[in-house]
Amino acid sequence: MKKLRNKKGFTLVEVLVATLILAIFVSMAIVGTSALFGTGEQMMAVSKAAVLGSDVMKAVTNEVRFGEGFSLDADTKVMKYKSTTYGEGCEMTLDDKGHLMIVQTSKGTDLAGEETSANKNFFPIGSAAYDEVRIKSIGFAIEEKKDAKDNIRQSITCTLAITSDGENTLWNKTVTVVPLYQKALA
Repeated sequence: MKKLRNKKGFTLVEVLVATLILAIFVSMAIVGTSALFGTGEQMMAVSKAAVLGSDVMKAVTNEVRFGEGFSLDADTKVMKYKSTTYGEGCEMTLDDKGHLMIVQTSKGTDLAGEETSANKNFFPIGSAAYDEVRIKSIGFAIEEKKDAKDNIRQSITCTLAITSDGENTLWNKTVTVVPLYQKALA
């Protein structure tokens, strides 16, 4: 035994302890790396949600700023208005994929004198903006006040929530806009 101890090198116990320490460091590195990549994916989803939210709010505020005659459908809570871009009879809503959609309904009469209506769907935000995220909910509130000359003035509040999984909200914002056409009333 004395002869083995005098030789330079590691004993079996030392090798096992060194291997155990190395295994602990490797497992810590794996856990840390996976947590880092998981956080990176979450941060990327939040970033995509913020970009989509910003684009949607820009489209909504432009429609509200330049639109007129706003009302909310009592049953569906869908905002109806006249758009300078899409015409009369517009509704701002979501499609079944969570994309912002403006439905424009035009009414007319056919050759037999019967009333007809046709819907056109417009998507003010391109589908590429919805990469891995979508609108979870969009809501509108319309506040009406009389000014000094008894003109009714509206302010429209939009509340928007963006999600990636349909359940958790990654981004939300509320914005209030006063339509520009009301400035002519004053």
